[in-house]
Amino acid sequence: MNEAMKMKKNVTMKTKAYSALRLWAVVFAFMTCSMVSAADYLVYSVVGTAKIFEGSKTVSLNARKTLSASSKLVIGKESAVTVLDEANSKMYSFTTEGTNTVGSLLKAAKAPKNLSKQYLSYMVKQLFSKESKNLSHPSTYMQVTATSYRATARDSFLLNRLASMAEMTASVENSLIQPKNILSSDMDVRFDLVSCETGEAIDPEVDVFTNCYVRVTNGTMEPLYVNVLDIDDRGNKYLVLPVDEAATCAHLLVPAQSTVAFKSEPFEFSEPKSRETFLLVATEEPVDFSILMSPIRGNGGDQMKSGIYRISYHTK
Repeated sequence: MNEAMKMKKNVTMKTKAYSALRLWAVVFAFMTCSMVSAADYLVYSVVGTAKIFEGSKTVSLNARKTLSASSKLVIGKESAVTVLDEANSKMYSFTTEGTNTVGSLLKAAKAPKNLSKQYLSYMVKQLFSKESKNLSHPSTYMQVTATSYRATARDSFLLNRLASMAEMTASVENSLIQPKNILSSDMDVRFDLVSCETGEAIDPEVDVFTNCYVRVTNGTMEPLYVNVLDIDDRGNKYLVLPVDEAATCAHLLVPAQSTVAFKSEPFEFSEPKSRETFLLVATEEPVDFSILMSPIRGNGGDQMKSGIYRISYHTK
């Protein structure tokens, strides 16, 4: 075989090898894209308004729905969708208003929250439990009984934190609503009450029978679980946002660096000439917020890092 033929054969072999390599690269890229597009994301929480395209129509998006990267969502103003990436043990929150695919929302999302496989497994199990679907506003001095991954003793740590803010000369509730008692929050979190009719924040002097809802701003870098306790001058209490029997608090999650409105839970100022104080309580982990309906007492033990924000309103 002369040198020209040898060179031609080598070039042919190299070309075939290169072509095969390119083919494998294309196949690998296709397989990778297919795996990404087929990845499942479980809806953990929806706050506000969110819909999903099913064909040419949109339907309401709810917790426990499974999404893929190609799923197309419509997220409303001051709304949030939080999903669990079970394969990678991560939690993502979407707050971008408008119509987008899950894939594009994932790219735009802030840093996800990493979860241990054990805790993620617990979250999914609780999310599908019957108790997680039972939402209620607990009556005064009645609590929901909850069994969860976090020890129920952890709930007392929240009570200890609130009790630490109170003056010793009064009940914790009475002390917390006094304007002269400056409350020290561990977190950058705040809220306002928004008129259902105008969509604007209401004034501290409010007309009786005004209907409104809670809007919460989380200025921290962590998602927070929140609720709002309403205490009037007579000591009557009302938990503004409902709790679930499993104490998952999934429906009470406010993503990091976001503002969300709980429009699905409106309430009314029904007592004329009264003063009502609203206390926003925020935590980094789920708690049984119904414990706030019993007299708040601390035991002097460990405290839970908590956010708190207070606003008082007077009805005309």
